[in-house]
Amino acid sequence: MKKLNLIIPLLFLILFLSFDAINPAAVAQTDVTPTPLPLFALPDARLNRSFTSGSMALLSDGRTLVATNAVNDTVTIAIPSQNTVINEIRVGRDPRGVAITLDDARALVTNRADGTLSVIDIRETSVTATYELGGIFPYAVVIGGNQTAYISLMGSDEIVEIDVNTGDIIARIAVPANPAGLALWGDFLYVTHFWTGDLTLIYLPQRRIAQTTRTGSDMGVTQAVELDITRGLAYVPGTRTFHENPSLTYDSAVFPVVNVVDLSDNAAQRTERIAVDTADRPVNLPFATALDRFSQRLYVVNAGSDDLSVIDLTTGVARAHVDVGSNPRGVLLNRDNTLLYVHNTLDATITTISTEDLAVLSTLPISNLTVSVDVLLGAQLFFGADDARMTRDSWLSCANCHFDGMTDGRVWRGFPDGARNTPVLYALVETPPYNWSATWTDLAQVELKIRALHGGTGLIEDSILPPPADTVGDLAVQTDLALLTAYLTTLTPPSPSIRESSMLIQRGAEVFAEQDCASCHVGAVGTNLQAYAVGTGAADEMFDTPSLRWLRWSAPYYHDGAAATLYEVFAREGTHQLIYTVSREDIDALIAYLFGLPE
Repeated sequence: MKKLNLIIPLLFLILFLSFDAINPAAVAQTDVTPTPLPLFALPDARLNRSFTSGSMALLSDGRTLVATNAVNDTVTIAIPSQNTVINEIRVGRDPRGVAITLDDARALVTNRADGTLSVIDIRETSVTATYELGGIFPYAVVIGGNQTAYISLMGSDEIVEIDVNTGDIIARIAVPANPAGLALWGDFLYVTHFWTGDLTLIYLPQRRIAQTTRTGSDMGVTQAVELDITRGLAYVPGTRTFHENPSLTYDSAVFPVVNVVDLSDNAAQRTERIAVDTADRPVNLPFATALDRFSQRLYVVNAGSDDLSVIDLTTGVARAHVDVGSNPRGVLLNRDNTLLYVHNTLDATITTISTEDLAVLSTLPISNLTVSVDVLLGAQLFFGADDARMTRDSWLSCANCHFDGMTDGRVWRGFPDGARNTPVLYALVETPPYNWSATWTDLAQVELKIRALHGGTGLIEDSILPPPADTVGDLAVQTDLALLTAYLTTLTPPSPSIRESSMLIQRGAEVFAEQDCASCHVGAVGTNLQAYAVGTGAADEMFDTPSLRWLRWSAPYYHDGAAATLYEVFAREGTHQLIYTVSREDIDALIAYLFGLPE
């Protein structure tokens, strides 16, 4: 394919001359309304297949697949249609994405917690290499040939191009925040962004971003993209958030959608957006899709409500709704589109569905789970919305705002105490009290939010009314609330990869000491566990002292998100203002030091 800088002028000239032949006033008209640029010459669908990232990948036989087991740190090779598990292979921690080389010889697996890529010999069912990726939270992987793969690093905001044979990093491509799902088509790499729903197009011959498309300013939890290469469309499942809503309720906080993007001009088709709750019924966390281009069906797995929505694209209405396993995060069609495979992450199974009558044919266990059953049940509560105790009508899950313990980066306006910035949920056992007002002394008090915001009936049995806040911890013992709170303490934080110079970090630590920051942000935890009035609310309003760990991934800052960056923290009037007493160079050093915490 020719480079875009040659194609675009040529296409413009062809369109211009064609229009001029029909309309003599074309020259004058183009002076007034020029053809919008850029124009994108899409790959020929007859010559270029597409490759999409996911938690499962099929071999070319259309029946053998490789699936990740995130909770068990393994990968399974299986033939679901024959109810056969070939082997389970241990890889790195928290494997999320898998791709197969074109010759079916190797599987590539991203290990989110380790920052590595595992290479598996499929015939020998063993790991042959593990490559360090030099970044944080590798998520998705795609490979178009047998030598080069592309990997999204969600925590490092970059795409890594790697030589599969040697593990050499060929290139690093900086992209907007939280890159997640990938789709490769010819020279184009499409990247979703987890917390914004944006879709970035990278032109690979130049390794540059051609365009980033907004699918909506209110989008969140978007980790997959499915291409229709015959029609030039992308289907992007995700969740709309209404964080500006001043009257927040369970059924007005989030909405499940599938966005549609026209790839010829990379424009979101607002009128084509599929509102899954209208097309089907209320569901939670549309997570991945599979497209049958010939029958115009879109299969959408909903990771929170544990179900599958089958959307007829010609009518925009669901043809069926199928219950599957716990936390489905992957969905694939077999070679002739007669079978659909759904990957249920939290019970480590694959559900096989007949596309003819949409009946469940089998559910195959693919992993010998070694993780604690209590942790697994807690995770199902955290990610799930298919439990009336957790939410009403399958609307809302903890994962909508805190997926994997992360923050959605939003300020929710409709809380009773005022606007509240979503915090990260790492190392919670070390940082009581909880919430910005420091009114929760026990993690079990999340029960109050389940009842008030989620509309759930609650996890404390035999309690119709919300219990008094100071009794929740005692009542939680030996209930599923104890399982949920225990799971909250297991969420895996990122490990900072400090690239700034050691001298800059050292100077930042000195500024931290000189400004007596440690009087409140104490020790390794980075907080003295006290609440203070620091000028960010009403005159006497007290707020919890937040930990200083993982600040790189927890913007915006303050209880109400008033500071978009750490520099704004030090520029705003109040206790933290430093711009009039500390040089810009020292503030930069301080920020570099803080971004490296915990060391």
